[in-house]
Amino acid sequence: MSYRVVFTDAAREALQELDGAERLTAIAPGALSRDALRALLAGTTLGTLLEDLEALASDPYGGPTLARTAGAEDDRTGLLGALAVTYMVSPATEPPVITVTTIRPPKGT
Repeated sequence: MSYRVVFTDAAREALQELDGAERLTAIAPGALSRDALRALLAGTTLGTLLEDLEALASDPYGGPTLARTAGAEDDRTGLLGALAVTYMVSPATEPPVITVTTIRPPKGT
């Protein structure tokens, strides 16, 4: 089962600050195929993050979890590429969803 990945507004803002985002400024949302997007962002921080999110979407519980949020079993922080990404897994929704809430450099960098 593959999960759908969605972003909160704060996570979307953080995406715009990543290396590679400037390559998307003149492109309408949905205008590129997945393969074209992957090629356009190859070698950038954003490209690496999107590849890692694809892997996470296929196995949200098997990824490199760094920490779990106290009291919220499905809230996790994982290291994806060079970024710490906090996300929530919602397996009971249809389709199941991973909601990315924050994207930031890992603490100590």
